[in-house]
Amino acid sequence: MSMSFLSRRDLLRRVGGTFIAGAGIALFPAGFASASPKAGLTSTPGSTAGGPAYPGDPGFVARTPGELGAAKASWETPEYGYYTGHNPANPGTAIDSPWQLVAVNASTAYALGYRGQGVALGMMDSGYRATHEGFQTGLIVPVRAEGFYGTSGFGYRNSVTPSNPFTAGQRFTVAGDQARTSDYSHGTGMLGVTSGIRDGKEQHGIAFGSTMYVAMTGGSDTQSHGPFHDYVYWRTANKALVDAGAQVINSSWGSYVQTLDRSRFDGLGNDLGANGNLANAYQLRGKDSASATAMAIIIPNEHLKDLEYQYFLFKKSYSEDGIQYNPNHPGRSFMDAIWDAIKDSGAVNVRSAGNNDWSNPYFRPAYPFFNPAAEAQWVCVGGVQPPTAANPEYTKQFGYNEAGLAKWWTVSTPSNSVRTTNSGGDTNYSNSSGTSPATPVATAVMGVLLSRYPNMDAKQVRDLMFTTANNKMSDGVRFLGTGQTSPSGASIAWTAPDGVPDARWGWGIPDLDKGMYGPGQFLGPMTYNMDKAPLDVWSNDISQIAIKEREREDREWLAAYKRQGIAFAGEFSPNVLSPDGKLSENAFMLQGILADPYVQAITNGHPELYDKISYEDANKWRKEWMDARAAFIQNNIDNNLYTASLTKQGSGMLIMSGHATYGGGTTVEGGKLSIAGSHASSVAVKGGTLGGSGFVGGSIRVNSGVLQPGLSAAEAASALSVSLTDVPQGNVLKVGGDVTISRAGRLAITISGDRDYTSVRATGALVLDGELTLDVRAPITPGTVLTIMSGASIKGNFHSMPERRVLNVGGHMFRVSYKGGAMTLTAERTLPGARSGNA
Repeated sequence: MSMSFLSRRDLLRRVGGTFIAGAGIALFPAGFASASPKAGLTSTPGSTAGGPAYPGDPGFVARTPGELGAAKASWETPEYGYYTGHNPANPGTAIDSPWQLVAVNASTAYALGYRGQGVALGMMDSGYRATHEGFQTGLIVPVRAEGFYGTSGFGYRNSVTPSNPFTAGQRFTVAGDQARTSDYSHGTGMLGVTSGIRDGKEQHGIAFGSTMYVAMTGGSDTQSHGPFHDYVYWRTANKALVDAGAQVINSSWGSYVQTLDRSRFDGLGNDLGANGNLANAYQLRGKDSASATAMAIIIPNEHLKDLEYQYFLFKKSYSEDGIQYNPNHPGRSFMDAIWDAIKDSGAVNVRSAGNNDWSNPYFRPAYPFFNPAAEAQWVCVGGVQPPTAANPEYTKQFGYNEAGLAKWWTVSTPSNSVRTTNSGGDTNYSNSSGTSPATPVATAVMGVLLSRYPNMDAKQVRDLMFTTANNKMSDGVRFLGTGQTSPSGASIAWTAPDGVPDARWGWGIPDLDKGMYGPGQFLGPMTYNMDKAPLDVWSNDISQIAIKEREREDREWLAAYKRQGIAFAGEFSPNVLSPDGKLSENAFMLQGILADPYVQAITNGHPELYDKISYEDANKWRKEWMDARAAFIQNNIDNNLYTASLTKQGSGMLIMSGHATYGGGTTVEGGKLSIAGSHASSVAVKGGTLGGSGFVGGSIRVNSGVLQPGLSAAEAASALSVSLTDVPQGNVLKVGGDVTISRAGRLAITISGDRDYTSVRATGALVLDGELTLDVRAPITPGTVLTIMSGASIKGNFHSMPERRVLNVGGHMFRVSYKGGAMTLTAERTLPGARSGNA
């Protein structure tokens, strides 16, 4: 059967609509949007200070490492919750207390003084109950933006007849504190997970110190997240959040696209009677379900062809032959609208994987698979169940979508019986389940991490959340899911190598304990510009395991695509017509299509064909996404983006006290980098200062800037102020390779006594051509030899300091020597009136 379509203009004329050519976005009072705190609030419970959130709050911030344990315990009140979600003081069969804060180890962050303060987050949802006691804070701010719909359609498609209409030319408002429908229950619950105040009552948000800007979706959680929404609305709403300053935007609203019951209806929507089409319909058993027909009305999403079909349907609906076509934004879907709103800001979009029994998330969270440019600003969130008496470990949530093809940007967070605010009354709380409440857990974790790392942007914090996530059981040894099975009998155990995301779990469960101590890996070149906070300490070990595995996978994919072309992606969905235009007997029919007047009009009375994709379009659109993916991988190869490296910029000081095994090297361009642990690769100094008392396994080359070995007592003490990390002071920087001080470089040595001075000890050669500066703080016994540099050999000398040159440093006299592979200073004498000084 062939398909014939009306033009968009003819369609709107037929259904009586008004054609609005993309309607530029009209906003008030001026500019794109505005966000205003609610009037009348003068105090802010749980605001920006690190200490107690309300009078009587036992929570306090540790000042010494010895206080950390007690400080963590001080935040773990009944409001904070329990490991299993059961309050021991009120035992019962139903969870009656939060467990999501325990799961992400939020108390460590609070004990160190980080609760999201100074950070702006965003939420797109159904609106919220503004009068709820959990929201009485100036930190929850509805954004204000207006515009005009550019297309007509329906938001709800969870039944045969679509509902919640919107019309081209109709004015809309995205204010987050008022719902377009009367149902704001979903948004109320999600907001409590991130932002509910800490007030000693039922629960509090994980990032209760962050400012949360809220916009509304235009409907309740029943809205379909298929390709049926207006580009202008979604760009306006998300841009309003970005313009308000949101660094991370939570989006966990919406219902999956349903099909007509595939055990009964055929691909043209014909009712064949009970079980009439079961033999032919494309129907899969869910990955974990014990029932063969549990997914009978759920759109398939198990294989690449299933996820690709959703991509095709988005392409069709927003093309010239689709009901959501907007000539001002041709081919741009509402998902593209979200990407267009955030891409230049660096904001990260956090999305729910979906509550169905598939190995892959739906198209929205999997969007970067087809638009890889968006990956660095995307997070997909799957689910985790709480421990029980029978199973005292966290379990992968059965029956919810998993990481699958989106594993590289997926985490798993609490999704079952998450205690949160309820819209039924101003003092109501209840349990929420699904990947909906799991998503704001991840958003809030990022908010807390952003307060810990003010020098990082949201994309960098996203990577830090991934690489510090927990993939182990409570013993810290066995992987998540070890020994556990789903109702179908399938193992849910983690199967990926350590350090690499898993097909079920993604990166694992975000961990605000490990997350306080720096990245766990670099997922490519990392530029750290310390232009905001003056000091940071990273004590985690930092590797490159994941990015090297990603390189292997991507290179294999690219090679296969070059060999096989689009055939490499395999067969198409049965909802793709054959080359001669025939419909497969395995095709299925989506709900909310047949009774849609816009669909009926644009298909000339054949709405049953709207959700079918022509063979020509399927080939064209598959080539588009595969070409985009191939170009993305090739760009990564050409620009060495599969190599983990660090570039330190800005005026602040970074202390690295863990074991860094990444292979791409480190460059210092500003401020100071101190190596207090071990660093496997080489370091280039091109401005700023390299210091420390650890070990650099590669070479050091000072092109410009300073090599200043040693970690002073003051620097070691300052590390405590960031994360209570105990970093020992020391004088010697050891180097496994060569050390080169170029003409524009400088070596800076501190001398405090006969045996108390800083130095460099290298295994390789010393090449000297730059400056030497000495900071002498005490008289040195005449005849004492200070070996300030040593290596296998030595070439050259410091500028204007030839062999046996005598230096006068504030009255302290030293003789220079470059013999035996060492640069030494021999104390000659101390002149009367000598003082501490530099030279």
